This record gives sequence, C-alpha cells and structure tokens, in this order.
Amino acid sequence: MEHLDSKNYLEIINFRHACKIFDEKKKIKSSDFQFILEAGRLSPSSLGLEQWDFIVVQNPVMREKIKEKSWGQTQITTCSHLVVVLAKISELKSGSEYIDKMIDRFPFKSPEERAAKEEFYKTKLAQKLQDNDEIIFQWAHEQCLFAALNMMNAAASIGVDSCPMEGFEREEVGKILGIDPLKHRVAIIVPFGYRLNEQPPKYRRDMSDVVKWIE
Repeated sequence: MEHLDSKNYLEIINFRHACKIFDEKKKIKSSDFQFILEAGRLSPSSLGLEQWDFIVVQNPVMREKIKEKSWGQTQITTCSHLVVVLAKISELKSGSEYIDKMIDRFPFKSPEERAAKEEFYKTKLAQKLQDNDEIIFQWAHEQCLFAALNMMNAAASIGVDSCPMEGFEREEVGKILGIDPLKHRVAIIVPFGYRLNEQPPKYRRDMSDVVKWIE
C-alpha cells in the first residue's frame, strides 16, 4: 500500500481505526516501523520527563501468553509488530538518578541555575506524586497515552493500522514480560500491522454535541 503522505491530518485520523484482525502475511518495513517508534519517542510529556519505555514483542510464544491474558484478542498474535508501552514508576520518584539525568540535559549557565531546576523538580514531584506508586502510575499512564496516540497517528499517515488496547490483565502481562512492578507497569498495548478486513464506519458525536463555547 502506498504511503498516505498527501493526506491532511483529518484524513489520517479518519483512516485510523481500532483494527481487530491484521493480515498476518503483511509485515511492516523496518524503516516504517522506526518512523512509528520515533513518533512515540518525540511525544510530549508532563515536565518533559518522558514517563514511558517501549517493548516490541515479536516472540510468538510470548505473544500467545500475552493473548491469553488479553481476553483472547486476536490483535496480539495477528499483528506485524506488537508494542507494549510501559509506565515508569521508581524512576519518577523525587531524587532518582533518572530525574537527575533528565535535568542534566538542560544547558545550564551556572551551578546555581542547575540547583534551582533540581529543586523545582523535587518540589513539584513531591507535591504532585508524594512518591506514591499508585499516584505515580496514574500520572505516568496518562503520559503514555500521548506516546501511544502519536505512534498510531504516525502509523496511519503511512497506511499502517493499529489498535489501542487496555483490555488485558495488567499485572499478568507484566509478569510475562519479566517487568519489576516497582520499576514499571504496563500502561497500554498497541498492535501495528495491516488490516485484513475493510474498515467499518466511524461513528462520532456531532460537533454541536461535543463542543461548548464560553465567550
């Protein structure tokens, strides 16, 4: 299928749908998939902390296990590439080495300026997250959705289908992947590939029902 580069953004969004069954004979080119991953990497995030990590699961045995813990949904095993988006937990706690590394990316003009930025992050994170794993996951999960959406829309722009999935047993999928729940939790699973069936109609509420103007 030719790339849909000429389409405008609304056409891209209309192309994207939750693909339930992928054509197992069609595989995404490596360069196209790197483009999709890059869109995820460049996603916006609260405080610029990039609260995600990505795992690409291509192992068929592991996919079958994930499918069992995902209500038997066929997207898991029929897709070309399976992306599991992980939400960071321990690295988002105030004072972590990860936070320090993220701060060090800024071009500080003086040690005092860096210290002020470090204090800002420490205070913000302590106030917002309280170093509480459940609060951290809720916050990180929200950021992971930005990355997932960017990847899905990027995929749609080149004619690749996807399906956002939260219908799975989070802890069990984490165990299958060998994830330490103190460090990460599974936020969302996104299969990518090419549709086997025609896209169904897209149903959305009317603009007048969605938007309220306050002037």
